[in-house]
Amino acid sequence: MKIVFLNGGLANQAFQYIFYRYAQLVNKDEEWILDDSFFFVNDVHNGYELERVFGVKPKLISEYFDRDVWEYMVELKRNGKSIPQIFLENGEKIIKLLEADYSSNWNPFSGESRVIAETDRINPQIVSLPGNIYYHGYWIDKFWFKALEEKGESLKFPEIEDRENLEILKHIEESNSTSIHIRRGDYADLGLVPDNSTIKNMIGKMREKNPEMSLFVFSDDIDWCRTNENSLGLDNCKELVYVSNNHGTASYRDMQLMSNCKNMIMSNSAFCYLAALMNKRLNLVLNPNRNRPL
Repeated sequence: MKIVFLNGGLANQAFQYIFYRYAQLVNKDEEWILDDSFFFVNDVHNGYELERVFGVKPKLISEYFDRDVWEYMVELKRNGKSIPQIFLENGEKIIKLLEADYSSNWNPFSGESRVIAETDRINPQIVSLPGNIYYHGYWIDKFWFKALEEKGESLKFPEIEDRENLEILKHIEESNSTSIHIRRGDYADLGLVPDNSTIKNMIGKMREKNPEMSLFVFSDDIDWCRTNENSLGLDNCKELVYVSNNHGTASYRDMQLMSNCKNMIMSNSAFCYLAALMNKRLNLVLNPNRNRPL
């Protein structure tokens, strides 16, 4: 049995699913399961979203066990036991394979753990290791995205039906559209947001290459962007459009709209990175994150 950890917001879930689904397709004799237990004990973002947004039906560990068994496992998890630890304590030999060298509060484990060497992080052979393995990582990389596409599968958004997003999509398709994603929220708390002058510099570089661009601003804090419009350099574009209508469970529509823009100014978030990878009409891109090439 192979188990893949699932957590976080939609983009994290999508990259973990992509890794899981690719592994499932190349190892059809193995049983592959997504560990969705995180969402039974944590209330973050919009919860589990893969099926609602992308229409996929992975095998979830919450559906693998009988209801009473699963409720017991969730209670153990609330008390600090991880899924691999529960397996280990019930006599199942399992190895925890980590994408990076970090400890995790989500999956504490007293058994054998291995950290994937940096050179093997995108090695397809890691999905074909023998035995019971718990894969703990985010797998946010173009490699796994393209590998799944080469298997004939890709993620697809549901069709846009509401009037406001249809009008924005039409505007994006008919203009020299450039998206910029300014992620704040928890990124601001963690000090991961570039300073205003860095964002202004990126907009200036894009404007030099594309002086007639219409700039579509996507952010989890549009009010902050409006307030800082001048220092961010947003006011120097031919046309400026703030996309502010998608909230809560509709937040993924921002990703969908970004994936239709002709040009993109990237943030360092997985949300924006997935939008770029799903963008089939991308002409120009400014991507400051060298760890996530397009």
